[in-house]
Amino acid sequence: MKKNDKFAAIDIGSHNCRLLISERDQGITKSVFNSSIPTNLIKNLSYNNEFNYKNIKKTIECLNFFSKKIKSMDVKKYKCIATEACRSVINPEYFVKEVKSQTGLKVEIIESIEEARLSMKSCSTYISKIKKPGLIFDIGGGSTELSCFNIKPNEIVTKSISYGVINFNEKCDIFSSKYVTDDLNRHFSNYFQNFKINIDEKFIAIGSCSTVTSLCCVFLNLPFYNPKKIEGYEMSSNDVVRTINFLEKQNDKELQKNACIGERYMLLKNGIKILKIIMKKFPIENVIVTQKGLRDALTEEIILNYEKNKS
Repeated sequence: MKKNDKFAAIDIGSHNCRLLISERDQGITKSVFNSSIPTNLIKNLSYNNEFNYKNIKKTIECLNFFSKKIKSMDVKKYKCIATEACRSVINPEYFVKEVKSQTGLKVEIIESIEEARLSMKSCSTYISKIKKPGLIFDIGGGSTELSCFNIKPNEIVTKSISYGVINFNEKCDIFSSKYVTDDLNRHFSNYFQNFKINIDEKFIAIGSCSTVTSLCCVFLNLPFYNPKKIEGYEMSSNDVVRTINFLEKQNDKELQKNACIGERYMLLKNGIKILKIIMKKFPIENVIVTQKGLRDALTEEIILNYEKNKS
């Protein structure tokens, strides 16, 4: 491997498209470019479950920018993955072909179990320190992912639930708020029955989503959203609940004025609704806050495979 070789990972999420470009130099990996752009790919899909060009236009524009950035930075290897939005639609091949045609990027749609594996890998540093059974939760744009860790060696017990911060309101429009809330309660309750820890034992969870990172920024009273200040911070369950109660007393304008929230206030409100059910159904003692996600794990694997093939 040459000095300063670069590698890239693209995560096409239901709400955001994310690009991470990392540089490998003398066995050390460091991030040299990191971008997250909201594209709302899954927006309105609850109503017809089918991609159209208007639906994916913003995502294509974002991926075109990513493609040019990858080329300009002379990236050696990249991988581009798509998750819930492409898993749930009836015509994902349309999106894949459009992306390839207009950006040159090859998209791989991954299953929820693979998404859980990558999520767990990205949090391996925290998991290795916890050592006891625990839970990773990721409240995304179109789904909520739950994954148990430290249950059995090499075993991933995961659950993907098709409610996220974008499609939450859409599904309430279609089915009613009561139905959605009852359905989430049922999903989380059923999952907990398979969560092989003592039901009376409180445990540490890892929150890998913008809902939790935003709550942490507000809890720490930061002047703006600062990922460096919150990465790895451990909130108690009481901290989480108090912060939620504080935000629920504010109106939309007050939430929007908060520099840690801004225009994402509606998404945060939906994320809080889902998080409250998680906190109710699972005996969580503390929550480790992280922004690490699929890109981090994907980049690591791209580099390892490249080095293995070159040796």
